[in-house]
Amino acid sequence: MIAIGGSATGGPVDPFATSASRVLTQLPEKTWLESIAVRRNGDILATSLFYSSNIFTVSQPSMHAHNTAKILASVPEVNSLLGITELPESYGEEAFFFVGGNFTSLTTFTTVVGSFKGFRITFPRDGNPIVQKVSDLAPFSAFPNGVTAIPQSPGSVLVADSFVGAIGRLDLSTGHYDPRAFAFDEMTVPEGAKLPIGVSAMRMKGPYLYFGNPSTQSIFKVKVDSNGYLIKGAQPSLVANISSVAPGLDDFIFDPQGNILLATNSPENAIVHVDVRTGKSKRIIGGPADPLMPDSTCLAFGRGTFDTNTFYVSTGRNISDPTTSARIVAVDASLLKY
Repeated sequence: MIAIGGSATGGPVDPFATSASRVLTQLPEKTWLESIAVRRNGDILATSLFYSSNIFTVSQPSMHAHNTAKILASVPEVNSLLGITELPESYGEEAFFFVGGNFTSLTTFTTVVGSFKGFRITFPRDGNPIVQKVSDLAPFSAFPNGVTAIPQSPGSVLVADSFVGAIGRLDLSTGHYDPRAFAFDEMTVPEGAKLPIGVSAMRMKGPYLYFGNPSTQSIFKVKVDSNGYLIKGAQPSLVANISSVAPGLDDFIFDPQGNILLATNSPENAIVHVDVRTGKSKRIIGGPADPLMPDSTCLAFGRGTFDTNTFYVSTGRNISDPTTSARIVAVDASLLKY
């Protein structure tokens, strides 16, 4: 059963604000935000990992001095939620797709293989949002992590499984899941890697599917057609390796210039800018000694009237300190030096 609604959570705490950044909202203890998206009306959606299976929302973040995260929906079938992506407008009603499953440990990334499912949350013009299960995914799905919609193929989404080391394709109408629609060595965990996480995040941009591999600290791209299928014979090419700038790589987005902004997670706790033409990368905000963005996980640009130059960063918490909690940080990109 899916529960909709919930009580308000903690308000903003802003001890480490800079001219370009501030804590938008602080969540209760033992919360961990994994993925973030912004609705057409400007509201923020954020998924929670391991400590709860909630979707939190922040309403009109650019319109209020003090912001509160509220529980929009809970998914008791699983104990963790991961990637979330907006479905194309041609789908009809405003809708997002997300994945969830069961973890037994977050510190060692221990999952219950086969427990992962795909869900859709729909926002009717009138009434409360509706959450529905789309698919049980594959029985050997071990860590479905990042997800992305396909602009010209609204009936399908792509799902990156970080333990399988491949990207799958899910048909939203039938629930059929091809777990290895994209399978390359660049998506897997190399032997001897310190971090056993393969392909984790991906985005469609023009004729390419971009994807990141935290174990190699690299971003790649591979050519696809307009429906998100691999071009015959296409092979991944390296966009950037950020290991010399930041020892971490999580989710990423494209800025208005078509370059990449990525969250580095722990221990770097920073946002890195990547020039997609040259491959050069640069830390632009945060860092190991900066407690503003502990375990930065994902980011998304605002869509309201006053925050189109602002990107929002979801965070986990200080993983060694259970008294800390997740937060959402607002960063004014116009004040950053790339």
